[in-house]
Amino acid sequence: MEFILIDDSVFDLFTQEKLLLRSGLAKSVKTFGSAQLAMDYLHAQSDEFPETVILLDIQMPGINGFEFTGHYAALPEMLRKRIKLFMISSTVDTDDIEEVRLNPYVIELLSKPLEIPVLRALLGQ
Repeated sequence: MEFILIDDSVFDLFTQEKLLLRSGLAKSVKTFGSAQLAMDYLHAQSDEFPETVILLDIQMPGINGFEFTGHYAALPEMLRKRIKLFMISSTVDTDDIEEVRLNPYVIELLSKPLEIPVLRALLGQ
């Protein structure tokens, strides 16, 4: 399975990438330090886009995770059907948690640090 990590923290990108690759859950990981760069990448994809999991941070400068989901909604449906979108955050803000829960594009809010067994269970692997 392919993974896309979107986070403004270089440390979080590095550690999550290593966890995913060492766990065997990911065969490849693309990392983006901003939601805009990730969205640009998604817009450039074709019909051959692989099954992909996106782990999206909530709080980032520029386009935050919630704003990203608004842009995500405008992607072609054939692309969105191949993506499982999760948000990942250390937030304890109940407003953020509720906003994620109500977002129709986000499967689940995962806690930082990433717990591979939790993600594996959510992906049914």
